[in-house]
Amino acid sequence: MIMMAKSQPVKASKPPVFAALWRPIILMSLGLALLVSGCGGPMPPEDPFHLAEAKDALGRGNHWFQRGCPAEATRYFELGLEQARLSDDVPLIIKSLNAKGAAQISQNQLNQAALSLQQALELSMAQDQNPEIDSVLGNLGLLALKANRPQDAKELWNRAIEEAQKKSLNPVLYHCNLARLALASNDQAQFQAQTELALAQAQNPNAPESAMADAFNLAALKALAEGNDAQAETYLDQALALDRKNENQIGIAQDLETLAGLQTKTDRPLLAAASLDRAFYLWTALNDKKAQARVLAALESLNKSTGHPKTIQPYRDVRNKPSLFDPINRLCP
Repeated sequence: MIMMAKSQPVKASKPPVFAALWRPIILMSLGLALLVSGCGGPMPPEDPFHLAEAKDALGRGNHWFQRGCPAEATRYFELGLEQARLSDDVPLIIKSLNAKGAAQISQNQLNQAALSLQQALELSMAQDQNPEIDSVLGNLGLLALKANRPQDAKELWNRAIEEAQKKSLNPVLYHCNLARLALASNDQAQFQAQTELALAQAQNPNAPESAMADAFNLAALKALAEGNDAQAETYLDQALALDRKNENQIGIAQDLETLAGLQTKTDRPLLAAASLDRAFYLWTALNDKKAQARVLAALESLNKSTGHPKTIQPYRDVRNKPSLFDPINRLCP
């Protein structure tokens, strides 16, 4: 049983036309140092065996998670947790539990994720500096959302913002999550307020690039709602540049889908069809059937009204047989 919810779930209303999807940026930086020779300075002292193994396992787990292989990532995060316990490095134990919980969320293993994250939270709260607490609370917020408890998610993300600010960390990620929650609930005033906060935090030098991209995407949605198409396109260009730089497939697909909406609105059907084409194949690779179906519907509508793209059949073929485009899963162990 999931141990985190207390308030009753709130039924979200249908998102507006340009509402993009959740961008689950659920792994914060692991803070792992790379030992590189030939850099002109003295090498740092070597870590003891188990501590070094823990850091290596966490780095490998993060690699597999970013490649879209959460099962393999979980295996390495569990190995990292074992080694961190053997070295009794409490911050790394918390980091490992938090990372494991994040990977379990992505596999819809909600009960297991709740256990991992609850352990991480309790360990963090027992330490003077509360290591990783904002990230753990952020992941608990995503878990609450997955469990259809948006009010709990909101409360957890607000707590994560408070904890991040105490440590002088950038809370942009949690403002983005709150903005998307407001958008899904059709709370335009809250959406605009949280988007403005996210955009302000994205300008700070310590903002993670993945969260910066999300803030720019939200700012584009806000500009579109206000009828400022030129500003929306500028924000989307910024979001796409960052997401492509980091090969964030979820972010790229989200940006392209929003861009296609703008291009359709501004009578550029050929460009809209190209953007939807790329978004469709990214969502297919990510095995997001709901997003794939939504983009296919947009392609069909565009084809019917403008003749672009020329044919819909290749997309329908991939929808009916996803293995026709399955590069991520084929690369997973």
